[in-house]
Amino acid sequence: MIDKKLLGQKIKKRRLELHMTQSALCNGVITRNMLSLIESGNALPSLETAAFLAERLSLPLAYLFSENDSLFVYEKAQKIQYIKELYKKKNCAYCMTVISSLSELDDELAYIYAKCAFFRGRECLLGGSLASASSFLNLAIQYCDKTFYSTDDIRAATPMYLAIAENIQSPLLEFDAVTYEMLHDEAYDFEFFKYITMDTEYEFSDTLYKRHLEAKALLKKYAYYDAIQILTELEEHKNRQYNACVLFGVYTDLENAYKQIGDFENAYRYSTKRMSLISGFQT
Repeated sequence: MIDKKLLGQKIKKRRLELHMTQSALCNGVITRNMLSLIESGNALPSLETAAFLAERLSLPLAYLFSENDSLFVYEKAQKIQYIKELYKKKNCAYCMTVISSLSELDDELAYIYAKCAFFRGRECLLGGSLASASSFLNLAIQYCDKTFYSTDDIRAATPMYLAIAENIQSPLLEFDAVTYEMLHDEAYDFEFFKYITMDTEYEFSDTLYKRHLEAKALLKKYAYYDAIQILTELEEHKNRQYNACVLFGVYTDLENAYKQIGDFENAYRYSTKRMSLISGFQT
């Protein structure tokens, strides 16, 4: 049996939350007297009237007739499985949208939101959208503070990504790499970290990082032609899933190497490619 009093309380509470008068809610469709009776629990609205009120109040119709007096509990019960499926499929953008549509947030949802924001920030960074990466990564940290679930992995991994987003040319100036390595979870681009810190002793499984560091070592030895050969090979294979940070480094090194041998035409060519990436970094 439908609880008329609870239904009325839900309508009145929502109306007051929206700072809406009874007249505004009625909108000429039902009388204020009828609304007063409904809100006081002395009358049960027809399905048609309940649907009208639910639409005016931006509430699910089923919520008005449910036995639960918490809109958030109802919303979460309706959507949590869908949210988890989106998260499992790494559809972070839509997962965040669905969570944001709920009236409240609890520890579990804040945790999922923080993880999604982190993964979106990482994706933007590797794709070359540094401004968006910074925004999402900072959002991830904010939501880490809203949950009691452990977010040590996000807090440990974020400094490197933020450092790159803030200073792609010299990220090591922006964070403590030694402390980072002690806290870092290898599940998040540990090889990329070793590449950023130019650890030539590390056994890379990704030949891209290994070859680029070899080229950098040749540049330090003034072996510009040998370095250019490696860098050109890397640049020619950029259609593989290079992250934009690596490609930026390859273009920068090619530009400098060509300058050193006096080939200013090629130096200018790679300078323009590097500047095109920088332009994209602002997004």
